[in-house]
Amino acid sequence: MRRWWPRSLFGQLALLHIAIALAAAGTLPVAVGALLHRVARHYQHEVLHQQAQRVADRLSADRGDARRALASVDLLAGGLALAIVDGGRHVLAARGATAPGAVPLVSRPELVRLGRVAVLSRPVDFGRWIVVSQDSTAPEVVTDDIVTTFLKRFVLLLLPFVMLGPLAAAWLTRGIRARMRRAAQTAAAIGPRALDRRLPQGTLPAEIEPLAAATNEALDRLEQAFAAQAAFAADVAHELRTPLATIRLRADAVTDAAARAALLQQVDRAARVIAQLLSLADLERPVQDDGAAVDLGALAEEVVAERAPAVLASGRTIALQVDGAVTIPGQRAAITLALENLIDNAVRHTPAGARITVVAGPGARLCVGDDGAAIAPERLVKMRERFWKGEARSGGSGLGLSIVARIAAAHGGVLTLAPGEDGRGLRTCLELGEQK
Repeated sequence: MRRWWPRSLFGQLALLHIAIALAAAGTLPVAVGALLHRVARHYQHEVLHQQAQRVADRLSADRGDARRALASVDLLAGGLALAIVDGGRHVLAARGATAPGAVPLVSRPELVRLGRVAVLSRPVDFGRWIVVSQDSTAPEVVTDDIVTTFLKRFVLLLLPFVMLGPLAAAWLTRGIRARMRRAAQTAAAIGPRALDRRLPQGTLPAEIEPLAAATNEALDRLEQAFAAQAAFAADVAHELRTPLATIRLRADAVTDAAARAALLQQVDRAARVIAQLLSLADLERPVQDDGAAVDLGALAEEVVAERAPAVLASGRTIALQVDGAVTIPGQRAAITLALENLIDNAVRHTPAGARITVVAGPGARLCVGDDGAAIAPERLVKMRERFWKGEARSGGSGLGLSIVARIAAAHGGVLTLAPGEDGRGLRTCLELGEQK
């Protein structure tokens, strides 16, 4: 079932305040109007009773003369009409327009409303009744006019306050959203390169502070776990270097040339795996910007010049093309290791006679391509996985591309794999960020 209310905090608060404002705008004028009309009617009833009492007092003073009593009494409010009637509803004296025919004549004061006219009948001596009425529509009556005018002014006064509630809520929610957005930006920046960052505390709403504190504690534990993992891998690799050096010394003493060559080859392979493990462990730590500028074109020239003799000795060719390469801030040793791994990977997985091309640029890019056998798309996906070696006879450890990908990520970039020209071979590109 789909919810009809918004998911965002701002939307929920805005909807709540709009509903409250509409309810207030609809109920307050009605409630205030009913209260004012009640007060006005109570005032009107008091006026009618007091007016009847004055007429009764004048009747007593004038010895029952109805005409003289009505003529001498003062009217307490506008729109009043006075009459004195007998039991047969005959008007004995009158002052103003009245309607005694519809008024109950009972033994006690009786107040009734006939439309907009309020009528009070009060018994007096000799079977007579004083009838006092007030027409609310008469121009002299200001009570209802005051009520109506007040209600209009009250509605106009109420509208700004009704609108002020949602506006204040929107302003408050906007501030909360800004603080939450800054916290979200900080959280989005946290990663292997920035494990030391934490969510701000003391600025978020009190209801969210516990979540920020718990998240920061989890990040502390995660940072410690990363450091312990990297330190463990580095310690293991360092501990393996000494026994490998000892094995190599022993292998040099083997008299059988074939056995010695095979043994040294395996020792070299193990040494290469350990070196890659050390590099990978070092890259698991956040990369610190030492401010060094790396000229990618010059770096590519140095790596190709260093690797060219070994590549040519293996029966393959290598060429360099510098096409608009740029200078970026970064770790020169790490980028050199990445390019060396890409070249070694191309040598290892291509047959003799293959052509290897290194391209520096355009921009912050280093690419290595070859014209070896075509690679199936599903193999391209698996090649991104750590420790995937493809063919067992390749002699690799499956760490080369993982290290390159980590170096790219540490420099704000990515490693891309794609088929080479005309669908042959592999083209690997180290895309680096120009700004760290």
